[in-house]
Amino acid sequence: MSKVWIFDLDDTLHDASSKIFPSINQSMTDYVSQKLKISHHDAHDLRDQYWKVYGATLKGLIENHGVDPKEFLLSTHNAEELSKFVKQSHALENTLKRIKGKKIVFTNAPLHYAIAIIKSLNIQKYFSAVYSIESTHYNPKPSLYAFRKILRQLGKKAYQCIMVEDDLANLKTAYKIGMKTILVSKQNKKIIFVGKRITKITQLI
Repeated sequence: MSKVWIFDLDDTLHDASSKIFPSINQSMTDYVSQKLKISHHDAHDLRDQYWKVYGATLKGLIENHGVDPKEFLLSTHNAEELSKFVKQSHALENTLKRIKGKKIVFTNAPLHYAIAIIKSLNIQKYFSAVYSIESTHYNPKPSLYAFRKILRQLGKKAYQCIMVEDDLANLKTAYKIGMKTILVSKQNKKIIFVGKRITKITQLI
């Protein structure tokens, strides 16, 4: 039975922490500050609170302030500008090329951004689908709802899937529902819900 490889995008398939995330975080704080008419300091604190409670700033803004998710995502994820920070990697392309089985991307990022980043990496041909925050009705990983929604759309059972992620909370949910798990991280602490650990994506093969 063929496996389905489920890849996170940011900090799994490419480096987002060094330049992309700081830019997105600043844009999100600016948006919250302007939309709710609060200081940048309060906006930052509110974002942190919503991240801890809901797993994403957007979910908290929808639940508590009725923010339009499409407006928020377009305002905070300038795909044209952010994709300029992406560095293509032949090693990444070769790794994906050699992995047997269906491959998809499952990200909490918006679709327009995810597609722009994947195209900038020149790896779009290796993925049969991209599942974004819109695909889960704005319910982010690590929620069970998000994972089950994707499985239904894939028409697959959890045990048929391998989740490749840099985020432990997301891998914990994947493991809980029966997926195999691979952590992309330099940390070496043994964790029960991590099946395999690699320091970079090219070590998959």
